[in-house]
Amino acid sequence: MNGLSPHNMVSVSPQPGIIVRYLKIPDILDFVLNSPLDPNYKKIANRSFGPSDFKIPFLSPHEFTMVNGFKAQKKQIEWLCGRFSLKTLVNKTLGPDIPLSHIQVSYQEKGAPFLSDYPDIPISLSHSGDYTAVALGETAHITMGLDIERIGNTPDAFFMKTAFTQQEILHMAPAPSEIFRHWTLKEAFLKYIKMGFNENLHRVEIIDNQIFHHGKKQILNLWSKTIDAQYILSLVADPPLTAGDKRTCPGSTVQGSFFPLFPGKPFLLNRTNYHTPPIYRHLRPGIELAISLPR
Repeated sequence: MNGLSPHNMVSVSPQPGIIVRYLKIPDILDFVLNSPLDPNYKKIANRSFGPSDFKIPFLSPHEFTMVNGFKAQKKQIEWLCGRFSLKTLVNKTLGPDIPLSHIQVSYQEKGAPFLSDYPDIPISLSHSGDYTAVALGETAHITMGLDIERIGNTPDAFFMKTAFTQQEILHMAPAPSEIFRHWTLKEAFLKYIKMGFNENLHRVEIIDNQIFHHGKKQILNLWSKTIDAQYILSLVADPPLTAGDKRTCPGSTVQGSFFPLFPGKPFLLNRTNYHTPPIYRHLRPGIELAISLPR
């Protein structure tokens, strides 16, 4: 999957164990579609996609059903580009012998995505305007959330009051770039806790580049990057673990030992050679998870 040049496809590692990739949607479309779309596709109804529409096979029959079920072509394209970006990153990380069409995404009860056949590998997806972005964790014990937004004009008072607390606004520079950076960090954290917009926005505060949830400071890594001076991309993630560390996993609960999925060189994982206990895939809300790595 090296057909997208470095100019079109950017991969960064905000911290050890996490890869973030962002791409322009028009570049993906040029790369995967046999024929160009209607220039006004963002404003028109859906179309029916089939295998013959793509230069590269990356969708399963079930995914064709899904994408053709969206009512707007804009939504179809955003979904297709997100899937392609994620699948090519998984393919590169886990092994090139995994067919793209075999890489499937499922969803938790409140909408958080996970890889159907590799549920221990954390992922996050986002899109805005002409960009799509994906993140992939290389270790099972990392929890993360990713968000990208186009930097617009200064939001009106109603948005500010809805999205942020008074304390956040007092500590936030009024420039649009800073407001949207705070917003992407907040949305990334909502993905981190697997709640999305099911959580009250005022229960999450970004103050002095730190996150407070229900008033409690969260020990997290925050990373942001400006793209083309028009977009802001943010990641919220657990700090990298060191031997002997213990950590509470959001929304989870269990005691166990956890090992890196990729000790050294990345390798293909399957259902029979996971290096994390099966219990990791059966966490329940409300129980503390203590993670300890071997020394």
